[in-house]
Amino acid sequence: MVSIGVLAIVTPLSLAALLQAGESGSASRAETRAPLIVENCMAELNLARQGISEYLPTLQAGEKFGDGDVLCLAFGGDGKLLGKVDPGAYESGTKEVASQDAVFLAKLSGVEDESRKDFPLMLTVKVSIERPAVAPRDSRRAMDFYTKLP
Repeated sequence: MVSIGVLAIVTPLSLAALLQAGESGSASRAETRAPLIVENCMAELNLARQGISEYLPTLQAGEKFGDGDVLCLAFGGDGKLLGKVDPGAYESGTKEVASQDAVFLAKLSGVEDESRKDFPLMLTVKVSIERPAVAPRDSRRAMDFYTKLP
C-alpha cells in the first residue's frame, strides 16, 4: 500500500520532469539554429530586392514590407530553408513544405526607422522565428531578431 502511494506521487513528478527536459531540448535546438535561419532570411530579402528571390516577392529598397501581407518562410529542423508559407498556412500551422517536415517558421517584416532623421533611410527588419511550425500561430513560441537594412 505504501509503495502504491509513493508511485502515485513520484510518477507525475517524473513525467513533468521529462516534459520539461523535452521543452528545454526544443528551445536549445531553436536557439542553435536561429543564426542560420536569420542569415538565410536576410539572404532571401537581398535576393528579393534584386527581384530574383525564389520565395519572396520583389521588394524595393527602402520600402516597408510584411506589414499587411504576411511574409513567412519555413525551415527544417536543421535550419534548411524549405520555402514560402502562404498566410493561411501561417495562421493555422503547417506540417510540410516542399514535401519536407517544417519545424520553424520565420515571419519577416521591415518598417522605416524614424529615430535618426538626419541619416539616410533605413528599415528596421524583424525576423520572428516561431516553433513548432505545425502549431497554430497563437500557440507557437517565438524569438525575435532585429537588424537594419538600407
